[in-house]
Amino acid sequence: MELKHIESFVALAQELSFSKAAKKLHISQSPLSRHIKSLEDELGQALFDRNTKSVTLTPAGEAFLIEANMLLNQIKGAVDKLKAPIGKITTKLTIGFIRSAMLLFLPQLLKAFHQQHPYIQVNISEINHYATVKKQLLNNQIDLAFTQATLPDERLRYHRIMSEQMKVVLPLTHPFANRQVLSLPALKDESFILFPRKYSPAMYDLFVHECWDKADFQPKIAMEATPQLARVEMVMHGQGITLASSSLEKMFEGQVVFKNIVSTQLVPLPIDMVWHPANVSPQLQALINLAKSFIYISH
Repeated sequence: MELKHIESFVALAQELSFSKAAKKLHISQSPLSRHIKSLEDELGQALFDRNTKSVTLTPAGEAFLIEANMLLNQIKGAVDKLKAPIGKITTKLTIGFIRSAMLLFLPQLLKAFHQQHPYIQVNISEINHYATVKKQLLNNQIDLAFTQATLPDERLRYHRIMSEQMKVVLPLTHPFANRQVLSLPALKDESFILFPRKYSPAMYDLFVHECWDKADFQPKIAMEATPQLARVEMVMHGQGITLASSSLEKMFEGQVVFKNIVSTQLVPLPIDMVWHPANVSPQLQALINLAKSFIYISH
């Protein structure tokens, strides 16, 4: 099994286009096709379903992609070790993140990355505003971000890491604090602390629509705030109720209560990996590849 065959497979799996994958590898489509066929013959399984209109991974291809990415990352890590002077850091990556990413997966992901690339220093900083994330990526102030990409920018690249459930957050002293679940009609007289509509028009409008459609009321917006932590802290101080990621529940245990809302179609909150395509750092690509193959458990 040749390394170039594995590299060709990973490129095609990422692009799902022979022309784009060939361009990425700086080869023509003909040798790319030969590499894929040789690999499939050696493995005895089809890795892609392809026709004149599309290319998709087979179940075997999806499974092999995880192993292929790990293998390429291990090779890159070995090269890093050989090239690095003893005890020296050779490269730095800067990552922006939202709190949910830190609570759900980021420490585990960075630990795995450090094991494969011990000579790459990773600097992280919490960035709670997506507008700030975009600005810093476009200005090359950060290399990668894990954020809620509510309004995608065509100049950047996105990969959905996971989505998490949204819950209603109440003060400890709220009359509904001991209920197992809540319905929207029960919240008709509440004062809501929400994110500004411009932050995520689709999510905002869907919540308002659900209130009208399922409970026949217009939600009373007492306050708008970003980020999520600020909204939950306002709830903690009795300023109203809010909606927040389920991952924050453990962080605020004993200070507020998180409750499921039944019979609603609230949009799950996404966590996206975002980067600038002009950043061609192989170290960044190694982290992106690892993040794409990482196993995430949604809350």
